[in-house]
Parts: sequence; structure tokens; C-alpha cells
Amino acid sequence: MKRYNKLILASFLVLIIFQIVYSQKSEALLNHYKLEFQSFKEFVIQNATFKGDTNIDVKFYQIDIEIGIASPFVGGSVVCRFEPLVSGLNSLRLNLNSSLTVDSISQPCESFYQANSDIVIILENSFNPGDLVDIVVWYHGIPVLAGGYKGLRYEHHDENEPIIATLSTPYLAHYWYPCKDGPEDKADSVYMDITIPDTIINGIELTAISNGMLENILTSNGTKTFQWRHRYPVVTYYVMAAISNYVHFQDYFNGTSGEAFPLDYYVFNDDLVPSQQGVEDMPEVIQYFSDVFGIYPFSNERYGMTQLGFYGAIENQTNTITNNMYPSWFDVSVHELAHQWFGDMITCADWHHAWLNEGFATYAEALWAEHLNGFSGYKTNMATNQYWQGGTLYLQNAQDTFNIFQSIIYMKGAFVLHMLRGVAGDEDFFAGLTEYAGNPEFVYQNATTEDFRDVMQSASGLDLTTFFDQWVYDSYYPYYEYNYLQGNNNSFYFVISQVQESLGYRPVFEMPVRLRLNYTGGGDTTITVWNNTQFQEYAFQLTDQVSDVEFDPDLWILRHEEYNPDLPVLISEQTGNLSVHVFPNPAKDRIYFTGEFSGNLDSEILIYDSYGNLVHHYIAGKKPLMQLSIEQYVPGIYFYQVRVAGQTDAGGKLIVQ
Repeated sequence: MKRYNKLILASFLVLIIFQIVYSQKSEALLNHYKLEFQSFKEFVIQNATFKGDTNIDVKFYQIDIEIGIASPFVGGSVVCRFEPLVSGLNSLRLNLNSSLTVDSISQPCESFYQANSDIVIILENSFNPGDLVDIVVWYHGIPVLAGGYKGLRYEHHDENEPIIATLSTPYLAHYWYPCKDGPEDKADSVYMDITIPDTIINGIELTAISNGMLENILTSNGTKTFQWRHRYPVVTYYVMAAISNYVHFQDYFNGTSGEAFPLDYYVFNDDLVPSQQGVEDMPEVIQYFSDVFGIYPFSNERYGMTQLGFYGAIENQTNTITNNMYPSWFDVSVHELAHQWFGDMITCADWHHAWLNEGFATYAEALWAEHLNGFSGYKTNMATNQYWQGGTLYLQNAQDTFNIFQSIIYMKGAFVLHMLRGVAGDEDFFAGLTEYAGNPEFVYQNATTEDFRDVMQSASGLDLTTFFDQWVYDSYYPYYEYNYLQGNNNSFYFVISQVQESLGYRPVFEMPVRLRLNYTGGGDTTITVWNNTQFQEYAFQLTDQVSDVEFDPDLWILRHEEYNPDLPVLISEQTGNLSVHVFPNPAKDRIYFTGEFSGNLDSEILIYDSYGNLVHHYIAGKKPLMQLSIEQYVPGIYFYQVRVAGQTDAGGKLIVQ
């Protein structure tokens, strides 16, 4: 109980430290995390079983809509081109929120009906794999918000100037247009025509923004239609629209590999100057990420950012929407840009693997910090991502996950990548990261945790099964205790005990552990030991005396550690001058000790559990054979010491069954 209370206290202190360190992240980024967590949890709880029609593969959307400005309204038509994935397909299902009404559907639709958030379409005849089928859905209505927060949202900025934007993650595209929603099916391309009033607000024209390239603006009968064309695969919830009286400014990216594309920014007029200052380093970030991950994935089109003045940010493909572009918001801009590789180009196969989106983008922030300020900048950033709460990184329960484990996919996701870098080494880690980002099986498609694991195994030559099992599919972290002993002739002994099992955590985390040995004569040496048991001892022959030891000095492991001078050293193998025999071993009820014991009453036997706790102290005396009852022992590994005159003369391991 004493040790359990000690661990609880230490965990509480760790949480306090976590709050202090976590607060070092920019307030903008923290607010963005908080709002995104809130929207995810509200929607996921309501839609735990949400799934698109698995019998079709959508190839193309042509979205031609009018969006109301004075009051909420959306209506128009959507062409959905799909290929059947089953033979004899005679019906299909699209998603559309029940607040919106379907007016009609083109042939080959025979009939249709709306049920909750689905459109069930009965076809005139059957279709088979290889067929390409176009249907057109005409619809209209007043859109609602999911949780009062996301969907097609209406706000104002400055002098009551309108700002209308879509916030569609994680599967809210069907709150404003009919589609097969969710991360599992990417259309090969999306064309978006947005019609709005041809009007000027406070001296600035109303503009409609979407993905890809603006190829034409049509003016007719007091309206303008902005025709956007995006010719890359894209998931439904990254298709976007944003409308306001925007000021447009532009930069240009010329990459070292020959790629060149515009950088388009749409901001409120009052925020023009600080916005220009806030994005002036974006070309450098794009180049850096292109060097690390591969060429910007949408270089045949552009990268853009559009201001909302509310919310946080969403990494809509080729056009991030963001609260603002001030210099203080730059961490968010870096994060959302990284999503163009991880989230947009490579999308998690489903939201159970959401860390492949958010963990990667968060880790990219640390890489950018390293690019600017070296490894110290990287370490400082990574320290803010230590995650001390429960839950698995793989989101087990889609109905409850975002309510309980809000920040896990961001913070622990990034820290798992950091630890993987520590395990694999820089060369193999970055080679694997580049290979993953360029793998044709995943590029512009979807990936799972296992896909990423397999790539990293191939790049590193390591078996990473246990690593992913313990850090992605299991909870919490190791709690290490350690002790060391300086022997004769510069021999050095170090012992590690993992004690987190008493808190109900995984008993053993198998990890390489770095130790920095500081010498009494000056200088230091960093050594790495492989730790894969609860209690483990290591021996080294050094060239100098050790003054102190730093455990995992660069924080390569998500862990808590504590120096414990009472932890026994030099007992994992039989040592010393006495000949001692222990039997039976393993044992259930009794253990016997026999050997050349001293007749001195100072002879004693000490039994320790695997956490280093002394559980039995036996005075040996002059008896040649000693019997010790172990009925009260919990099955497991124990260690014994035989001491004479206070000095350890023998030691070894006991196994209690």
C-alpha cells in the first residue's frame, strides 16, 4: 500500500508538470485543439455507427449550388459518378442531413426516399463492377449545425460583414451536400460551382472560395458563380466553401525539385498587414516538409489559406480554413500545412486510426522547431506532447473516445512518432517516413496503423510488433525505478525495475533506455540498454568512476522515473564467495537454502520482490539447512541475498509459482 500511494502521488505530480509544460504551447494551438475535440466528441457520440454505402466507389462529384447570404440556405444539384463494387447493384445509399430536402433525382433512378440522414435510391436496372453510373440529385433547404457548431455555418466579422463557411470534419459533408460521406471513399476529383449575389460589402466584393483552382467566374442576373476545379482524389469532408468580402493576396512557391505553384491567401481587409507578416515564412515551411516528406502533394494546383475569424482551423485540401493568419497563429499554420501530406494525401482508413492524421501533423510542428532551433528546439516542443492520461491511441470505442481521450491522437500520437525515431534511429526513421509518404499504395488513398508499422519495419529492419502493441493498442506508460553500484576496477552495475503494474498498467514496456554516465574526472558517456523485463540488471566495465547517472536524459520515452537507492543491485545472478544452493526453484510452498554458512549470527537471508521491496528477513545462524515458507507470496519473480557481517556474499533469483 505504501508503494501504491507513492505511485499515485508521483502520477499526480506528473499531471501537474504536464499542465505546466503543456501550457507552453501557443494559446492559439491549444484553443484549436479544444474546439476540435469538442466537435468530434459531440458528433461521434451521436453517430457511432455512421458508415457510407460500401457497395459503391465514388469517382467524381460536380457540385453546383447556391448559398444564401442574408439568411441560411443551400440548394442546387450534385452529380455523383460511381462504380458498383458488387454485381447486380440495383440500389444505393447517399448521405444527406434530414434538414435538407431532395427535390428529384435523374435517371437511372426509378424512385427514392429519405430516411434520417440517408437517401435511398432504387435504380431502374442493375449495374456491375466496371460500369460508370451518373446520377444527379437536386435538393434544397436550410442547413443545421451538428452540435450547434459544425456544418455550413453563418457568422459575421468586423462591421457585421458576413462570413459563411463549411466545417465538415469528421463526416459532416452531408450536412450541406449529398454524398457518400466519411474517410473511406475518395472521389478522384471534385468540381464546385458556388453561386452567390453579385454584391459589394463595405467596398469589397463578395467572394466564394473552394478547393483547387478558380477557373472561371460567371456573372448573370445579379449573381456570380465561382467555378473551382480540384483534380486530385479528395475525401468528402475536405471539400469546402467559404464566402465573405475577402481581400486576396498571393505568394509563389518555387521548389528546389522544380515544382512551382501559387500560394493564395484570402483575409479580411482589416487583417491584411498582420496576415501578410504571418505567412511570409510559409514557402520555407513548404520546402522543408517537401524535403522531409516528399514534394507537396498538390503541386499541380496550389496551396491556399482562407480566414474565418472564428473556430480554429481545418486542413481542407489545397485550402486550409483558419481563424486568422497572424504571426501568433503560425504554429497552427504549420500544423495544417503538414496535414496536406498526412490527412489529405494519405487519409486514415477510418477514425479509429485518427492519430495517423493528427499525430503526424503535431509531430511535424516539432520537426519544424528542430529545423529552426536544432535538437534543443525539437526537445522543447516534444516535451509539450507528453500524455499522462489513459486510453489507447487506436480509438477503440468510436462512441465514447473523443469524450474521454480528447487530446490523445494529437499529443500521444506525436510522442509515439518521437519514440519510434528513438528506437529506429534518425536514418531509418526518416527513410521510413519518406517511404510511407511516397508509397503508391497509400498516396491519395487511405492507410491504417498496420500499414505504417509495416513500412517502418521494412525501413528499419526491426520487428516493431511489440512497440506498436504497447504504445498504440495499450494504455499509459512505464514507471521506472533504478539504482546503480560502482564496483572495483571501474566495474559498474545498473538495475532497472518497472513498477507500474501496481497501478494496473501494462507490467512491462520493452524499450531501449539511454543512460548518461557522468564521470568524477569530467566528461560523460551515453550508453543504451535494452529493457524487456520488470527487473533487469546490467554490468559494464568503464574507464573511470561514475559520479551520477541521468536516466533517459533526452526524453526518448514517455515515462516517469525515480532513483531508488534501496533497489537491490548485484542479485540477479549468483555472486560472492559462498556456495549456496536453493531448491526447489521454481517453488510453490517452501524453499530450502543449504550451503557453507558462517556460524556467525550476523549471517542473514533477505528476500525481495521484483519491485525491490524487502518481503522477508531471515537470520541464518549456524543451521546448514534452512527452510523458508512462501505460501503467502504472490506468484512471480523474487530475488535473494545472503549476507555475512552486512556484506552480500551470494545472491540469486527465485521463482514462486
